[in-house]
Amino acid sequence: MYEIREMLPADQPAVGSLWRARVRWAAARGLGPIRYVPLTPAERAAAEPVVLVGDQRVVAVATVIGQTPRTGWTERESAQRAVGVVRMVTDPALSADRLSWILTSWITDFAARTGHDWVRLQVASHHLAQHLRTTLAWNPVRRVRTADGGQAYLMQRRAEPIPGIRALVEDQTGPRSPFVIGSDFGAHAGVQHGSCAS
Repeated sequence: MYEIREMLPADQPAVGSLWRARVRWAAARGLGPIRYVPLTPAERAAAEPVVLVGDQRVVAVATVIGQTPRTGWTERESAQRAVGVVRMVTDPALSADRLSWILTSWITDFAARTGHDWVRLQVASHHLAQHLRTTLAWNPVRRVRTADGGQAYLMQRRAEPIPGIRALVEDQTGPRSPFVIGSDFGAHAGVQHGSCAS
């Protein structure tokens, strides 16, 4: 059984360790630096990520917002009821546990339960975009240029109830929706602007 809850200040060391482990994992496989799409100042100011806890330790972290991310989406898309995933990282030592699938399923289910129609994200890595498409059923939308001159792959999934995930993950996020922007918690762990890291 896993628990998902808001990230606390005491979680910072564990979250930093997750990012550093993922950076080392990517480097060892020749995948280049992990980059993430830069956030707007307003998004950074409202920072509040959530953590996935298993066996009393943080095993993954995600940052979600209650709207489509800013970069590259059309006005029509931005007006739709969507949840945006702007950061996600899992413990690479626990790949057999399918933590990215657990997070994706929980966010997809929670989005549906809170009245959203879509879950959307943007990643900078072609390798990660392919992984999300083939392994986690994210649908590619388009590739765009970011404000810092990089590129981002826009992807989405339909929000839909996944009752089974509620038996696997205990939701401790409280009465507030966790879908507000999260902090740049990867910024101090060797992560460059431009991606989610699953």
